[in-house]
Amino acid sequence: MPLNVRRLFASAAFTLLGFVFVYAQTAPPVNSSPPNTPVVTKTAAPTSAEIMRERISKAKAFVAVKNFNAAIYELENIRRETGDQTVHGVVNVLLMNSYLEQSDYKRAQEFLKELYNPQKSGKPTPSAHYFAVAGQVVKGARNQLERYRSLGLTVSDRSLPLEASVDIEKMRETLELVVEHSKTIGKEKDKTANAMALLEEATNSRSNLAKDDYDAKRWKDEIGDAREQLASSSSVIMNAVIDSPVETPVSPNAAVSTNPKPPESAAVIKPVLSENSVVKSNTSDAKPNGDSAAKNNTTDNAEKINETPKEQPGNSDTAQNNAPPGSENKENKESENKTEKTAETQTAKAETPNDGSPLKVGSLITYATNQAKPVYPIAAKNMRMTGVVKVEVLVNESGEVTEVQTTTGPPMLQRAATDAVKKWKFKPFVREGQPVKASGFVNFNFSL
Repeated sequence: MPLNVRRLFASAAFTLLGFVFVYAQTAPPVNSSPPNTPVVTKTAAPTSAEIMRERISKAKAFVAVKNFNAAIYELENIRRETGDQTVHGVVNVLLMNSYLEQSDYKRAQEFLKELYNPQKSGKPTPSAHYFAVAGQVVKGARNQLERYRSLGLTVSDRSLPLEASVDIEKMRETLELVVEHSKTIGKEKDKTANAMALLEEATNSRSNLAKDDYDAKRWKDEIGDAREQLASSSSVIMNAVIDSPVETPVSPNAAVSTNPKPPESAAVIKPVLSENSVVKSNTSDAKPNGDSAAKNNTTDNAEKINETPKEQPGNSDTAQNNAPPGSENKENKESENKTEKTAETQTAKAETPNDGSPLKVGSLITYATNQAKPVYPIAAKNMRMTGVVKVEVLVNESGEVTEVQTTTGPPMLQRAATDAVKKWKFKPFVREGQPVKASGFVNFNFSL
């Protein structure tokens, strides 16, 4: 073969090899997997939030398998490394649960004190963290009591082994610390409802872990005191009712009914009436003879002077004496209705000027024509949360609720009360013969 031909073939071969090499470097990789297999692509690096979520899940897994030392180590590191209050809220509850399950009551009490100290700052976040952790203490006490009962043991048995007696006594001390903190926090108005609810739950758990009958009686009395504080501090119901200038028009011959109602064992939600708004009419029992009749007539006539100047004092007595049998009750009812209407009109004029502003009524319960009963929230019932919720509303000229202005009382019960009061209807309120808007309040008593 001539030399030129061989050089030509060699150049062509080198050129072909060069093209093959370049194609191999730039061609995409061949997918050797089956046709239906998805192509796996590279994922971005996990964010800090995802890493934190994984660490919390890991700590929860340690708690689930009762490896509390590893869980506490991981949770404490998370608390130190992050300032996110949401993460702290979750970690704090898990930490307290781990301390109690490990029976490390010293660290549990120190942790409670650590979360209690920031309460003096008045910020809402520290309060939420403390209530959550204190609630876990109450739950831990219930779990401990249930564990002993499931084994047929009594926490007040003095023959229990030393380890069991010390375990129960340390839980009592932890609950008493929660009770002490709750009483102090409850003095702040914006935290009273939650603090009093926590106080009742902690006191109830402490009573169940009583040492003996005397100790049980002592803490049951504490429960009663806690309930009284909860009822009196959740809202200013009694003061608001008594101090309100317009409650319920009361006739001169009406007497206040002070007979208390018997206690109810089932869950009860009912409107609360003050002593000034619960009236019992004695008009039909009044007699025209004697000193009592004279006093009633004098008061009745003095009340009627502004409304009917033409009527003369004593006419009602004469009509009663000359009326045929059976007409006395009818006339007394008509007289009472006139008196109540006069008292209502005069009080309305004295309290609210005729400038288009809503008529301030006070308690609206006695004016209600249609009442809807609130539904007891399941969560509040499980926590045995009770108390009185005060709902202030605005009523239009037709007697319908148009606006819920303010609500006070246990937070978990407020929504049920507001949903119910929106369905209420009232008698139309009138000022100088014209329908007007009115503002007032309705109190709901949630009890178990």
